[in-house]
Amino acid sequence: MGEYSDDQLGLLMDAAAEVLIAAVAAERTGPIAYFREIMAAGRYLYDARRRYADNDLVQQLFRHTEERSVDLGEVTRERLLDHIEQIAGVVHDDDEGAEFKRFLFELAERVAAASREGLFGRRLSADESAFLTDLRQRLGLPTT
Repeated sequence: MGEYSDDQLGLLMDAAAEVLIAAVAAERTGPIAYFREIMAAGRYLYDARRRYADNDLVQQLFRHTEERSVDLGEVTRERLLDHIEQIAGVVHDDDEGAEFKRFLFELAERVAAASREGLFGRRLSADESAFLTDLRQRLGLPTT
């Protein structure tokens, strides 16, 4: 794992929770959709633990148990995305960092898609699509 200060590591360890909050906040949904989103996040994180087994940064996130209070002020989509952009700026530009950013984006993607999962597959709302596009850009990930 690359060298990170304690403050930087603290910021990175909060990244998954903040991405999850931002993804859930991307579209107002009811309790059933919210439950689907949380379940999708749980399934993704369970699978990601093995999928990213060789990424020390992701694994440290799973081992992270320290409770931190992050004051984001009023929780808005823009504030969360600004904070996520700050997190992306801390991550090193190496293979491990690129994987960590992909891990965060995939988490958001799964959560956003889960609220609209149905018989005909997953559909994203316009707000969710815009959120994912913005997140991809702020994380510095290539467009597909």
